[in-house]
Amino acid sequence: MERSLSRNEAKVILDLEWRGKETVTLDELRQELNASDAYVRYVAHMLVKKGWLERLRPGLFQLVPADRGRDGVGDTNPLAAGAVLVSPYFFSFGTACTYHGLTEQVFAEVYLACRERRRPKIIRDKRYVFVHVCEERFFGFGKVSVLGRSVLMATVERALLDAIDRPRYAGGIGEVSQVLARAGTKVSWNGMVDCCRHWGSSALVQRLGYLVDLHGLELPTGCRARLVHLIRPSSKIQLGPRRKWGSKGKLVTPWNIIENVPRKVLMLGQDGLRRRATFPIRESNR
Repeated sequence: MERSLSRNEAKVILDLEWRGKETVTLDELRQELNASDAYVRYVAHMLVKKGWLERLRPGLFQLVPADRGRDGVGDTNPLAAGAVLVSPYFFSFGTACTYHGLTEQVFAEVYLACRERRRPKIIRDKRYVFVHVCEERFFGFGKVSVLGRSVLMATVERALLDAIDRPRYAGGIGEVSQVLARAGTKVSWNGMVDCCRHWGSSALVQRLGYLVDLHGLELPTGCRARLVHLIRPSSKIQLGPRRKWGSKGKLVTPWNIIENVPRKVLMLGQDGLRRRATFPIRESNR
């Protein structure tokens, strides 16, 4: 269908482009057109059919501007679409690790940290996974540009802590071990200690400290002692999930970690999770 526009359709598109808006909701269309719900839904349907809007989720549409040509080629940046699915949000876990160049694995899923509990959603054949983060731990992110679009991304330190905290969203414990090995010279270790203190989890610090020692990473003076100080003396935990790796292993001090994951998995990243390359995250990672 040609990208022709009726009077009301043109009013909507011109207003969106004039205001620099990338998305619009049905409620916003209702206010713009001052029309009935049925008519507003009809206009939205026609704009989608003609290639001017793309439906992201029920009631939310993304503009396909005029500079996308006669065929209305949509924005293929998966992070641009993900950025409007939930608010507040930031990209983290495997997505942020890829952006920061901490992993060679490119994930089929896009991982968003958010304060809501939501089911995964598939848009343009891309699966978006929403990971609930409590308000007290909603920190450690900022604006970055990805393929020309501004999105909120976890810092290197936050991405690393998220991966250690919930490895299933970052390729598994073996891949996370490799992520930390690559992160040694990219993170601010003093900033990492501050993040750990703010986070308030002994288990997270224990796993971080164990992996730091495993890969022989050199920390600034005092950082290792500060990490050890954040551990609860009575805390003794397994490195990996007991359901997958069991509960037995060597106790490693001073982190009080039970090494229930084989060293081969940790050193080679071979934890049995399938790798699926899909899209490049970072524009320049040379």
